[in-house]
Amino acid sequence: MHLTSVLAGLLIVCLAYDLPSPAAAQFWKAAIPTPSWRTDALADRPSGICYRDLNVDTINPNSRRRQISYCCDGYLRIGSSEKLTCLPICREDCSNGLCVLPDTCECAPGYYRRDGKCHKE
Repeated sequence: MHLTSVLAGLLIVCLAYDLPSPAAAQFWKAAIPTPSWRTDALADRPSGICYRDLNVDTINPNSRRRQISYCCDGYLRIGSSEKLTCLPICREDCSNGLCVLPDTCECAPGYYRRDGKCHKE
């Protein structure tokens, strides 16, 4: 009986405590600029996913309009149809950098772009 009331009391305290929602998060930037740059550049890169509405033949007239997703021009489809991932295509060499948009390379910190490549400063 005593154990049950202790557990019930702990449950009430835990429920009363204001925990952050699962969507809430905290991020810290690393002191080293290169890994932070890569993470930030990838996070800021657009998804490359485009959408189009289609009318399909169905019995239910209310469900005829469907939205499909596909990779926009200049993006390469990676993965399965359940998880669509589209990566930008760069025709130039993006080593020492990242392809952030179609045919647009962003050089890593300490590098500059010249003659279609990222060179060390």
